Amino acid sequence: MSATIEPTAPSGYALDPSWHAERERLSSITGLYDPGTLAMCERLGLTEGWHCLDVGAGTGSLVEVLAERVGDGGCVLAVDVDTRFLEPLAGPRVSVRRWDVTADPLPRDGFDLVHARLLLEHLPQRDAVLQSMAGAVRPGGWLLVEDFDWSTAFMVDPPSEVHARVAEACMWTFARHGYDAEYGRTLPRLFEQAGLVDVVTRAESIVVQADRERGVPQWELLADQLAPAMIEHGLVTADELDAFHALWHDGQSRCFAPLMVSVAGRRPV
Repeated sequence: MSATIEPTAPSGYALDPSWHAERERLSSITGLYDPGTLAMCERLGLTEGWHCLDVGAGTGSLVEVLAERVGDGGCVLAVDVDTRFLEPLAGPRVSVRRWDVTADPLPRDGFDLVHARLLLEHLPQRDAVLQSMAGAVRPGGWLLVEDFDWSTAFMVDPPSEVHARVAEACMWTFARHGYDAEYGRTLPRLFEQAGLVDVVTRAESIVVQADRERGVPQWELLADQLAPAMIEHGLVTADELDAFHALWHDGQSRCFAPLMVSVAGRRPV
């Protein structure tokens, strides 16, 4: 790619929550990663009576599972800057609040589990938000943060120049908004620096095969949303995007998803 990634002044989230297919894009991601997140929660001892906080809760797919696990004696607070998809979940076990974690600190010392997935990597204020999340954990409770490391995202079999070009264009567009494509790998160190103990790490790159009918929506819907900016800056052409879609409907190509790094740490008693 001829363009050099030069981040502009931090401007926050590069994706538009009001985009017409945003729920479909988010659901394709939750379907891929919810099982791993739940496995981590169970490893931490998630059980009835826990008070949980899901930061940047998105569609609320994990919120529903957490609410089921904590039972009537527990509760789940789901926060996001856009709560359209969360509001239908509000009930006896689930509270929903519109919350900008970059501007307002989270309530302190209140939760057995605080979780965020694919949030901090987007935020220029990620260091302060991580501290706020750690402070929201009660002594003895757990903070669980999951973010990408994109080092595996260019691995495709058979090799594909169009995938490499579109993937680089997506990263360039993200970087202009202060995105950190390597943030996931830094989480274990950042947890220890934050004073958390018993830090555990799980990292997985899921292999996804092209589907002739469904394609690979995690990649395709991301490229579709970022397409206007990528074309405007001359990073890709409309023909290259068409070829990118065709690649993920060929029924044989395989890609390695970005490495999902899940890190949990306990707040000392």
